Amino acid sequence: MTVIYWYTILIILGMLSSIPCFFLNTDQNKKKHLIIFLILVLVTIVELWGRHKALLGQNNSLIYNVGYILMGLSLKLYFFFYVFKEKKEKRFVLIFLTAYLSWCIINFLFFQPHRIFHHYSFAFGSLIIIGFCFYFFYGIFFKNWYLDRNLLVVSEFWVISFLMFFYSASFLHFISFKFYIEKMNIDLFRQLSFLVKILGNMMYVVMGLAFYAPLLFKEREK
Repeated sequence: MTVIYWYTILIILGMLSSIPCFFLNTDQNKKKHLIIFLILVLVTIVELWGRHKALLGQNNSLIYNVGYILMGLSLKLYFFFYVFKEKKEKRFVLIFLTAYLSWCIINFLFFQPHRIFHHYSFAFGSLIIIGFCFYFFYGIFFKNWYLDRNLLVVSEFWVISFLMFFYSASFLHFISFKFYIEKMNIDLFRQLSFLVKILGNMMYVVMGLAFYAPLLFKEREK
């Protein structure tokens, strides 16, 4: 079996496809794009390294706990710092990010050892991301964000839509991991995991392409 398979290939494609956008983007999107690119690079490294360890028969939970849960989710939370408009909203992002990082450390020290997947931390981070996504759409519908713009040209609209789609779907799967893994039929578990991987691939590919939106769609005429 090879280290690179379909799931990793699509993540790599999402990462590589976002690189030319650095030379095309406006200054307005530079920081958002950089964070998304770092997420894609990080996920690519984690998946390649984690799968390599798994093929060698070695435990790879620490790689996912540090690379994906601690660093990856933190970057996704920090992405909202540049999405939200007001200083108060940005301050709340930093507060929740600090709370998340603190919980990850507490969970590692007192609750879940590094040799198992930290689904408690994943669940907490997922809830915060889902909450931020809801607030983003609240801002669109009730605070008139982007009122004078075509939403299709707004890069963060695409990223956040798929963040919400993925984490809303995967949240229950991972939070209940401890409770059903011993009782669930292994084939059913693999099917659910496969669906989660498909949703994850969709999210990462859209992340890689999202910052081309201003070039692909037209701004609303004023």
